Amino acid sequence: MTAADITTPQSFGPYEVEYLLGRGAMGAVYASRDRRIGRRVALKTIQLPPGQFEDATAMNEYFLRLQREAELSGSLLHPNIVTLYEVGYENGRISYLAMELVETETLQQLMKRLRPEAVPVDVALAITAGVLRGLALAHQRSIVHRDIKPANILIAADGVAKIADFGIARPQSSSITKAGSLIGTPNYMSPEQIVGAGVTERADVFSTGAMLYEMLTGVKPFAANDIAAILHNVLRLEPPHVSDVNPRVPRHAGDFVARLMAKSAEARPSAAEALASLNGPRVSSPAPSPAPAAVTPVRTPALSSTVPTRLFVATIALLLTVTIFAIVVIRARTDPTPTVTIPAERLSEFEEKRLALEEADVLLNSGRFEESLVRYESYLEKYPHSTAAEAGRDRALAEIERNTAPPSAQPARAVAKKKPKSKKDEDISPREMLDRIRKVFRP
Repeated sequence: MTAADITTPQSFGPYEVEYLLGRGAMGAVYASRDRRIGRRVALKTIQLPPGQFEDATAMNEYFLRLQREAELSGSLLHPNIVTLYEVGYENGRISYLAMELVETETLQQLMKRLRPEAVPVDVALAITAGVLRGLALAHQRSIVHRDIKPANILIAADGVAKIADFGIARPQSSSITKAGSLIGTPNYMSPEQIVGAGVTERADVFSTGAMLYEMLTGVKPFAANDIAAILHNVLRLEPPHVSDVNPRVPRHAGDFVARLMAKSAEARPSAAEALASLNGPRVSSPAPSPAPAAVTPVRTPALSSTVPTRLFVATIALLLTVTIFAIVVIRARTDPTPTVTIPAERLSEFEEKRLALEEADVLLNSGRFEESLVRYESYLEKYPHSTAAEAGRDRALAEIERNTAPPSAQPARAVAKKKPKSKKDEDISPREMLDRIRKVFRP
């Protein structure tokens, strides 16, 4: 079935297909409706193209993973884990998985939409809290996800973060995956996954830390040009402290990220420990509300008959106030749902910043270095901590200085193309030239 086929009514078992959500090498995911009860689901269908597997062993391994995903997802009922409703079989093998439909975006899409800016600190910490809650349950059941990454975290309309795709997860006692095999996504894999050592639940904690690092800084902690270099960075590189990359992140929050990404699994907290630390006053953004002051009874002499009535009414009002306050506090402390909402004005600001940087980038890439420099500097005057603007400004400066250097300092090919400069221009230093450019192009 192709994307065009989705225009005609089709179904899988009792599920009527509505529209295509996404497509991969092994099948497609559709928004569908269960005709029996009217519930809408995300239907993960298996559609294998011819010649997809080298042999029967590889194909059997794939269907074993699907079966494992169904078994593990079905055993994990939690607000921060995508719910599996039903499994369909054909010829003894899984043909589809009917799962909870989360119709918003993945964390990967959210970060891409906000770039070049980082995810706001409070939003990033709330998303991480949701992921840690879901992992705490999975780890309690001795289930390791092994592929925690932004593409596998869904952000629901109400802001709840949900873990998806337990396709390569396994119980710690499982022997389906061979020892020493490399399974996961390189940018978020733990060191022990790379070297093929025993993988425990602390591997998921490392991946969560790498994901939080990217949310708070806008860059992957171990990014490189090829997979080999990425794996080397995961094993050897200590990425810069989050607060050094993004000064808006509190130092103690950056320390928390560093603990999650400790190279040694034993040095990392468990998911439950990390969640408790994240909810503590040193990491979470909002300060705890002060407890209501104790009411000390005061003995007063007998007054007129109206005073007891007023005192009674005042006492009842006070008791109601304290009771309502207590209910709010208890609900705030016990409600496991993290709220992740971004106000419309913040989204508008993000879009304005994105467009401003894109305009500067277009000028830079088209060779209009002086104009791009002015745009970057204007941007940095408003947002002095933007690493993207700093990188663009530095590149523009380098290009301007290179093009204003004496001919003898430039490559022969460049000298041949450039027009000879007058003596007057050659005597001007690069910095003086930049000052002139700023005066001309500054808006």
